[in-house]
Amino acid sequence: MTGQSEEISKRIQDLTVRFGAEVMRSLQRHYELLQRLADGELDEAAAREMHVRFMRDETERYFRSAAVVSTSYYNALLELASIYSPPFFENASKQREPRAPSASREHGGVIELRGSVGDEAVSAFHVRNSSNDSEEVAFVVSEFCGPPGTTPFRPPLRLQPARFVLGCSESQLVSVRLPLVASLFATNQRYIATLTVQKRDAFDLPIDVIVAAPPDAPGPSTGAPSGGAG
Repeated sequence: MTGQSEEISKRIQDLTVRFGAEVMRSLQRHYELLQRLADGELDEAAAREMHVRFMRDETERYFRSAAVVSTSYYNALLELASIYSPPFFENASKQREPRAPSASREHGGVIELRGSVGDEAVSAFHVRNSSNDSEEVAFVVSEFCGPPGTTPFRPPLRLQPARFVLGCSESQLVSVRLPLVASLFATNQRYIATLTVQKRDAFDLPIDVIVAAPPDAPGPSTGAPSGGAG
């Protein structure tokens, strides 16, 4: 790399020297022309007319040549970009780091809530930030669907915390609490919904609600009363 830098530096120096020499040569010739006009060797009116004619005839060719030079310059830049850019993107795609496991995989992909009608079903899951920047986390819960024929509904599900910010490599335990109210849930039925974790790399968690039958309460005895007359 050092050899290439030295070669480029030498080329720039050579171009600078050549440019300076060309400027000095033009100034010298301009001075000689002015001197000849002052000495009367050249007719000033004829020289002025010659200059006007030269500018008229040569200006168009000058700008056309300049356009060709500019076009060639940008074509060369495009060729360089086509040579050096693809390897960078190929290497970058190959070195992509594997994504850290999300909460959906860590928890089997399902938030399971179990309980009987009248109970509060409780579960929890982790949200992790595997990026190098802090990110805000929020949640969106869909409507719940029950047995066939049941109209979708929204029960009073609570998430704690409902919104938070995770720093780099931090995690947060989120609790899920769902009152199984009798007006919405029926015994021995299953209900499903989707919890969307909104973050930089959002993902969905299915919610599976299983409403079990309450424990059997001890019923009254059906046998004859114990004991008897003496």
